[in-house]
Amino acid sequence: MRSSLACHAAALALAAQLALPAAAQTVVTPTAYDMPNGYGQANLGSFNYWDKAYTGSGDTSLDFAPLSGGLGDLTDGVIATGRWDAVENLEGTGPYVGWAGIDPVITFHFAQSHSFSQVTIWHDDANGHGNVATPMAFTVTVGAQSQRFDITDPAGDAPFASTLVLGPGFTGSSLQLQVHRFDTATMLSEVQISAVPEPASAALLAAGAGLLLALRRRGAA
Repeated sequence: MRSSLACHAAALALAAQLALPAAAQTVVTPTAYDMPNGYGQANLGSFNYWDKAYTGSGDTSLDFAPLSGGLGDLTDGVIATGRWDAVENLEGTGPYVGWAGIDPVITFHFAQSHSFSQVTIWHDDANGHGNVATPMAFTVTVGAQSQRFDITDPAGDAPFASTLVLGPGFTGSSLQLQVHRFDTATMLSEVQISAVPEPASAALLAAGAGLLLALRRRGAA
């Protein structure tokens, strides 16, 4: 009797699992990101491209200063719609964070482990104006998994977003994004990271156990 009930419960649990819709990816918010601060050109009569909104430790008015433990311009929801020379300023409070002469690495930290599925980066595309251009590529690393994405520069010089679709296995509580420059400088205004929810195997197991217990009680009645 018990064997029959167990098989019946397992079959019902499997049917419930197959009936579940495919898990949709969701945007996940980091608790912090670490990176070198942007650079400035005030001494050249130009603008500063610092992350002045950064909430963690580090000097947000010093070129390439290490920033850690906070959030700032790259996760504030503000996406630049104009070229760097139209939206930046001397104070360094514009929407872009810019780097010149280096390929910055940005590490995003999360409160729990995620199965990361996609990274979207909004960046400038000045076609070389002021030596600023679309990044040549991005590399995403999570643990031992790493994937490089070469970027195609479209016609025009309007800012646009590059969407990086990750393969399987990018699971962890931190994600590293490296920017590979095409020209001297590159500028980012926002980074959005998505993940696929973990399978609800524990919930299905609990439901199956509850169903089995109910069937046993019914058989004993």
